Amino acid sequence: MGNDLEVIIQDGDVEPDSGQSDALNRGFAKAKGEWLFWLNADDVLLPGALGKVKEFIAAKNEEDAKGINWIAGDTVYIDEQDKVRDVRCDAKWRPWFGHHLCAWVGGPSAFFRRELWDQRGGFDPELKYVMDIDLWTRWAKAGERFAALGDYVWGFRVHDGSKTMCGRNQADYGAERARMVARHGLRHEGFWRNLNRVVSVLDGSWVKRKYASARMRGMAI
Repeated sequence: MGNDLEVIIQDGDVEPDSGQSDALNRGFAKAKGEWLFWLNADDVLLPGALGKVKEFIAAKNEEDAKGINWIAGDTVYIDEQDKVRDVRCDAKWRPWFGHHLCAWVGGPSAFFRRELWDQRGGFDPELKYVMDIDLWTRWAKAGERFAALGDYVWGFRVHDGSKTMCGRNQADYGAERARMVARHGLRHEGFWRNLNRVVSVLDGSWVKRKYASARMRGMAI
């Protein structure tokens, strides 16, 4: 990536913040690049991820003069020894669910233009667990659509201290998500989530994920 890459480390011990959402907003406010993404301290970028994203952007710009504003890759769940536990291949937004279901993109598997961030707004600092889902849902409801990269870029580390994967935080996570869903007016999201699962089985997405998980489980990244 050469000089194309700018790295900003937002450390709460150096610059106090009110939580992860606030810290991310502060970090992005300092960024000077055209494209943005973030990486949590306990997670990893997969080998070659940035190069794949750069090539994808260049190819899309050649296809369409307007280019793209938002890219979503797939996610690998890893353990504390950097071995694969599971994968997610669900960077696939179905527009007909757009007004009924939260938009799901795995956090740091998303890359987006600075212009999109500035126009559509950043993270809600009041949210602790679902700030990324809230952000994607706001963007999707505003008519923004991501382009699916179709490759794994983010390694999400699963461990006992993980904020979102830790069992003791599940009640707080569920309550916050319920408030966020209500705020977006998604009154029947449970029904649409189940319907989305059915569609995932019918279109082969579920089978693709299960096959990929079985094939990659235990591999070191």
